[in-house]
Amino acid sequence: MVSHGRYTTEKVTYPSHGETITGILYKPKDIANPPGIVVLGPYSFVKEQAPLQYATRLADEGYAALIFDPRTVGESTGQPRRLENPKMKNEDVVSSLDYLAGRGDVDAKKLFLVGVCQGGPECLDVSSYDDRVVAVASVTGYFRDHETDVYMICAGCVNIEPGMDVGSMKMPSPEQGEALYQARIMRAKKAKELYEKTGEVTYQPLVDPKAADPDVGSLAGLPGPVPWAWYGPWTLKGFENRYAVMSDLDHFGYSTVAGVAKLTKPALVIHGDNCMNAPAAKRHFESIPTKNKKLIWDNDASHFQHYDQPDIVDGNVGEIAAWFGQSSK
Repeated sequence: MVSHGRYTTEKVTYPSHGETITGILYKPKDIANPPGIVVLGPYSFVKEQAPLQYATRLADEGYAALIFDPRTVGESTGQPRRLENPKMKNEDVVSSLDYLAGRGDVDAKKLFLVGVCQGGPECLDVSSYDDRVVAVASVTGYFRDHETDVYMICAGCVNIEPGMDVGSMKMPSPEQGEALYQARIMRAKKAKELYEKTGEVTYQPLVDPKAADPDVGSLAGLPGPVPWAWYGPWTLKGFENRYAVMSDLDHFGYSTVAGVAKLTKPALVIHGDNCMNAPAAKRHFESIPTKNKKLIWDNDASHFQHYDQPDIVDGNVGEIAAWFGQSSK
C-alpha cells in the first residue's frame, strides 16, 4: 500500500434490536458514494482492536468501512454486560448493513462483509441469508463446529513459554477435551439459572495467562499464555477482562456449518496451518457451494498476526480489496 490516512473518521450510532450500537465509519476522501464494508472482529472483541486495523486500510482502498461494538460490549448499550452471543453479533451486522444502506452517501448496491477470527465464519453465515451482501472475506477464522470448540478449550491447556519445544508439547486427549467442554456447559447452565432467578450475573476473567489444567480446566473464557500474549496488553488499555459465564450456552450453541453450506456469494477465505484448527477451515471452505470462491493458505503467519501485524494486515487487505473489486464488476 502506497500511503495510509486517506479517509475521514466519523463516530456513529444506530439501533439494533432495541439497543444502540456505537461505531466508527472510515470514509475515503474524494470518492462519492463509495462501496460499504462492515468489519466484524474476533471472540469478545471491541472495535478498536482488529476491526480498526482492517477498516482504516480498507478506507484507503476506497471503501466506507464501518466498525462497531456489539450489544453489551464497549460503548454500545445492552444488558447484561459482556455477553458473548454470536447470533446477537450477526443481528448487529445486519443492523450495520441497514445503517450503511440508509446513509445516502454509501453505495447500497455494493455492500461487503469482512470478518476476523470468529467474525470471519459469522460473516460467511450472514452472507448466506442477507441478499445485500455482494461478497465476503474471512480471515484466520474460528470456524464454528463442535470439534473446533473443543480444540479451543484444549489449546488453553498448552503452557507455551519462550524457549520451549512446541513440537514436543501435547494437547489434552479428545476425552479430556470433551469433559472440559461439558464442564463449561454445566457452569453456564448454573449461571443462567442464577441470573433468571435473581438477576445476578456470574462473571469470570476472559483471559488468564496461566494454562488450564487438562483435568480440571479453567474458569477463564480463553485461558493460557497464547491468547494472553495478544489480549493481555489490551487489559492495560481499558479492555474489560471478563465475560458473562452464561454466555457459553449461546456461544457453544452456535455453529456456522449450516449457513456456510448455503453460501452462494463470492467468498474469500484466508487461513493457514498456524491459524486456528486448519482442518475446520478447509472443511468449511469445501462446503461452500459457489464456484466463485478463493482460498489463500498462508503458513508464514500465525493466528494473532492476522489481527494487527502491519505487514500481514496490509497483505490481507490487498487481497480482500482485489477480491471485492473483481466480485462487484
